[in-house]
Order: sequence, then structure tokens, then C-alpha cells
Amino acid sequence: MTTALKPEIHETPPTRHRRPAFDKKSLPARYIGQMLYFMGAALIAGAVVHYPIDPSLYTIICVIGALVFLLGTVVNEFVLADERPALGQAVSLVAFSLLLSFGVGLVGGGIQHFEQFPERSAWMTPVGLLMSYVAFVAKDSKGRWRHLVSPFAAVVAVIAALAWLGMTALAGTIGSDGHGHDHGSTSEAPAKQDPPAEPVPAKQDQVPAEQEDPAKAPAEPADDGHTSHSH
Repeated sequence: MTTALKPEIHETPPTRHRRPAFDKKSLPARYIGQMLYFMGAALIAGAVVHYPIDPSLYTIICVIGALVFLLGTVVNEFVLADERPALGQAVSLVAFSLLLSFGVGLVGGGIQHFEQFPERSAWMTPVGLLMSYVAFVAKDSKGRWRHLVSPFAAVVAVIAALAWLGMTALAGTIGSDGHGHDHGSTSEAPAKQDPPAEPVPAKQDQVPAEQEDPAKAPAEPADDGHTSHSH
């Protein structure tokens, strides 16, 4: 009897799907991209507001903030994006991203430091709001120029106008109160210090005058005694 030989079955191991070395949709990647955005805007906000204090220092901080924000734009729009933009679109994207960063910085810095720099913050906030909206419309892939004359654009413009009027009025109040308290404290202080200062030298002048009278008293009897002795 012949026995049938069974064909050899080669078992192939199951293929394992290797994960890509860098996952664009992972949480760390998205965190890095957003962190660069917000960090750059925060640096620009502080530098724009505090520029009058130390221009050279805060100019450097502003440039660093702009570079950080641009790096975030590259990471989010080029590295993490599914489709990379063309060259012309990439140039406009970087330019309007930089404009957006300054707009966000003006709004954030103007609100945070309004008490320290009221007059400067009064125009920074509305200008930054308008700048940020225009830059976002130009930067966004779905943004069209018709969005600049839309009802929402009118709402943004009204908010910017109200912010300018309100912050300007508050800035005048803060400035008048600050000057009023300073002027009152400086004018009243010398008035209280002058009266006690005047009698002090007067008493000092009288003391030696009273001490000189006893010296003159024995001198007169000496003269009288000498004349009486001569007679």
C-alpha cells in the first residue's frame, strides 16, 4: 500500500505594522506646535508693551518671539500638515502668520498691562484686534477677502471701536487720578515742614544774645570804678 505524503505547509509569521518614527497626529507633536504658537505670541505681547522701558532689550525679545511664532507656523503648516502648500502660498502663509503674531501680541499685552501703560494700551488693543482678524483671514486656507466685509467683520470693527473709546476714557481717569495724588502729596509736605523750621534759627540767635549781656554787665562797673578812683 502506498501512503500519500502530505505537502509541507510553511507557516508565515504574521506581519507587524511598524509605527512611523514620527506621528504627525500624535499628542506630543500637536502640543509642540501649539506651544510654539502661544509662546511666540506671549513674548511679542510683553516686548511690545514694555518697549519704552528698555528698547534694546525688548527689541531682542520681540524678534525672538516672532521667530518662535514662525517656527510654530512651519511646524503646524508644513511638518504636521497632510499637504504642504506651494511656494507662493508658503510665502504668504509665513508673512501673514507674522502679522497675526503681532496682532495677538498687541491685544494680549494691551489688556494685561493696561494699568501700567494706560495710554499705550488704549490704542494697542483695538489695533491688534483688527490686525489679527485681517491676518487670520489671509492666512487661513478657507479664508476669502469677502470675509473682511462680512457681518462678522463688522462686529469685530465695532468691538475694536468700543475698546478704543472705553480704554481711552479709562486711561484719562487713571492719568488724572495719578497726577492729582502725586501733586497733592508733594505740595502739602513742604507746607507742613516750613513752620517748624523758621523758629529754630531764631532761638539760636537769641541764645548768644542773652549770653553776651552778662559780659557787658561787669564791664560797666569797671569803667565807673576807674573814674571814681581818679577823682
